[in-house]
Amino acid sequence: MVLSATASKITCGNGGLVAVLLAGGRGTRLGALTQSESKPAVPFLGDLRIVDFVMANALASGVSAMTVCTQWAPTGLVHHLQNHWAAEFADGLTFRHGPDVAGPLGFEGTAHAVASLAGEFDAARVKDLLVLSADHVYQMDYRDLVGAHRATGKPMTVASLPVPLSEARGFGVFDVEGACHARHFIEKPSTPPAMANHPDRALASMGIYVTQWPWLRQILQDSPVPMDFGHDILPKAVERGDVGVYCFAHPNPKITPYWRDVGTVEALESARRDFLTALRPFNLPALPKTLSA
Repeated sequence: MVLSATASKITCGNGGLVAVLLAGGRGTRLGALTQSESKPAVPFLGDLRIVDFVMANALASGVSAMTVCTQWAPTGLVHHLQNHWAAEFADGLTFRHGPDVAGPLGFEGTAHAVASLAGEFDAARVKDLLVLSADHVYQMDYRDLVGAHRATGKPMTVASLPVPLSEARGFGVFDVEGACHARHFIEKPSTPPAMANHPDRALASMGIYVTQWPWLRQILQDSPVPMDFGHDILPKAVERGDVGVYCFAHPNPKITPYWRDVGTVEALESARRDFLTALRPFNLPALPKTLSA
């Protein structure tokens, strides 16, 4: 299936921003649910798919241009996004399929997906990239993240969330200095560093990044394939002092914002149950009307 051949040209969005949605995951821990369907396209509740949370976030945040990077079993995902969301992005929702863009092996890591589109981002004169994951359940206004990124002047800003220290081994974790300067980044550490003001918690990466495109382009150009943001790009950038940390917080400091990685059947079922109660974390995304409606 040649998706990139029919996709439209990547154009710059509001303020020189383009969102890149990494949606190629197979999600092997979801078992039969992803045998013939990509992880982001797995049903959540009703007509909603997992991917609809990030799509609703982007639209509500004023993101007007998005490129979706696909790989495993993309047909259902692409059809869903084209049918419900494409018309909502004023500057275009485009699709780039790994094997079409990067050769038979496809995208070899999350950062390689971005590197494979470097020429197109250059041509579009992109200022900043907002890199998003397609398989998490949460509600977030990306304008706050982008604003913090531009205010600090750091080349890269990573959204993060405090998680219990006992659960932090499954995440990429920051060791920070002050409120937002990252000193070290450790992917899935055996002994996670605790937050200075919360000794029972660690600051975990949410897999959401805003980067200055010229800076990231140089980093990617100097990095060998395969390349992944968590394993390869972030540690190097943190050691150079180029990374700021944006802490995703609830207006009530006593409440931790809802964010779930639904990478296992158990986690997915748990998140579904959370939204079937009267005390659901937030309102479910509303699907835009279908093209045929």
